Amino acid sequence: MYKKIAEFLSAQEMAVTKNTAYGIVRGYETNVAYNAIGTFPVVFHISFHATDGQRGAIASVLQGARLKFFTMQFTPFGISFGINDLTGNRLVKRLPSILDLVYGALTSNEVSGAEYCPVCGNKLSEDSKSYEIGGATIRIDGECVNQINTVITEENKQFDAAPDNYLLGFFGALIGAVVGGLCSAALYAVGFVSALSAVIAVLLGAFLYQKFGGKPNKGMIVIVSLTTLAVMEISTFVIYLVASGIAANQAGLAMSALDAFLYGMRDAEFSRAFYLDLVLTFVFSALGVGLEIYYLAQKIKRAKAIGGDAQQK
Repeated sequence: MYKKIAEFLSAQEMAVTKNTAYGIVRGYETNVAYNAIGTFPVVFHISFHATDGQRGAIASVLQGARLKFFTMQFTPFGISFGINDLTGNRLVKRLPSILDLVYGALTSNEVSGAEYCPVCGNKLSEDSKSYEIGGATIRIDGECVNQINTVITEENKQFDAAPDNYLLGFFGALIGAVVGGLCSAALYAVGFVSALSAVIAVLLGAFLYQKFGGKPNKGMIVIVSLTTLAVMEISTFVIYLVASGIAANQAGLAMSALDAFLYGMRDAEFSRAFYLDLVLTFVFSALGVGLEIYYLAQKIKRAKAIGGDAQQK
């Protein structure tokens, strides 16, 4: 963790361990995660139970402040907010005022603190345990843990029992890949080979895969990724095919686009350019696909029972 951020968190009486911190800050159970390359490198999670009205009032205060480089969202266990700035030093200087704003919004709206379960709002007993959930340490009432696990187990059973619909999902992935291929052709026409087309293809393909009835699982990632790579390569061939046909027509040669392409492949310079573009398209497409695989893998990740994937502390 960045040294000055760690020092600031330690001054808040938080225990800093590598890139995480935990403690009771201003009466609220607080977790901090640090990721130097993240869009928001410092992410806080404050655990609490609040009514819809209280959450609305808190959101109004935070959004009304119009903070720069700041994002927030409510979670089932409280609120999470991320902070960034142009430099680490500027970020550290902003932390006190941001924390004053956030914790002030909680206290002014009489949100219960660390002594109360963030799920049900009841006062925690001495037997209540802490669990690691999504990287945060959260203390929860035992009965709430059982209820949450029951819901998670039932939802996972229903998900597992649902049909995969690989074929229908493939058609969705194919449409997304074709759109990406068209983007690739447009960019190539102006002299660019970019990973952007593959990113578009993967995101749209994954969206349509599910819209067509495909199950959002590992199979989806494999099908969308391979379909995207294949269509990107085919799009390069089609570009050369069309260009060959146009060149032959302009030269007054009576031959099909395919014959013109095959004729062009006899030329060392033409064939070298074609194979080079195939390789570049594959490399940039693979880069775009790779950038999205982690995002999709996190998005489709199924919740696991607290005490299983979320370790008891």
